[in-house]
Amino acid sequence: MEMIKTMGGTLTFKPGNHRYEWNGDRVDLSVSAVASSYPLAFGAASGWAAKMIREELLRSNGPGDDRLAWAKEVCKAPYRSTKRAGDIGTEVHRYVEDLAHGLNPELSNDEDIAKCQTGIGEWFASNIAEVVDIERRLYSLRWRVAGTCDMVARLNDGKTYVLDWKGVTDLSASIKAGHIGQLTAYREMLGEAGEQIDGCLLVRFSRAAGEAEAVQLRDHDANVAAFEAALHLARYAPQTEIFGTVVS
Repeated sequence: MEMIKTMGGTLTFKPGNHRYEWNGDRVDLSVSAVASSYPLAFGAASGWAAKMIREELLRSNGPGDDRLAWAKEVCKAPYRSTKRAGDIGTEVHRYVEDLAHGLNPELSNDEDIAKCQTGIGEWFASNIAEVVDIERRLYSLRWRVAGTCDMVARLNDGKTYVLDWKGVTDLSASIKAGHIGQLTAYREMLGEAGEQIDGCLLVRFSRAAGEAEAVQLRDHDANVAAFEAALHLARYAPQTEIFGTVVS
C-alpha cells in the first residue's frame, strides 16, 4: 500500500485491487475507468472476437472426440490474445522503468517481448533527456478521480511531457480516444498540482514488429472537454419510475 501526500490530502493506492482512496474514502473512478467510457464503434469488440475465433478455427486440427471441450478452447481465443497483449505490455513497462532508473536491463528471453523492449529502448535513448518522474500517483480535486501516469520526462527539445506507453497490434492501428483521454487527464492533473507540462506523447509499440513511434496530442482544450464528457457518462445513472399501473 502506498500513501502519498498531495493536493492538501492523502492519496492511498492499494496495488492488490488497484484501488485508490482519498483521505480514507474510496475514489469511485480512476482515470482508466473514465477512459473506458469513451464510445466505441458499434460491434467493434464482437467483430474482433469473431476474428480471433475464426483464426483459431483455421489453425485447429478439428474437434476430435470431445467436441464440447474443443469448442470451449476455440472460444477462449480472444481471452488468450488479450492476456498475451497484457503480458507483453507489463514486461515492456518494467523494462522502461528500469531504463528510467538508469539501469541497463536485460532483454526478455521471449522474442516477441524482446523486440518490443528493443524498439522502446531505442526510442527512449534517442528522445529522452531526463526522466522527471515515473509511475506518478495523481488525484484531482476538480474531477474527484485518481490515476497513475507512466512517465513525466524532459525531451531533447527541452520541453516537459507526460508520456504513456501503449502496445498495439501494429502501428497502422487507429488511436483509441480513451488513450488520448488518459494522457489528457494526467496533464491536467499535473497542472492542478502546480507542475508545468508542455505536452502529451503517446508512445506506441508494435507487438508484431517491435517498432515504436510517438504521437503528440493536439487541441488540448477539445481533449479536456471530451474527457469531462466521458467522466459525466461514467458517473451517469439513469433515473426511472414505473409509469401507470402494473398489469399482471
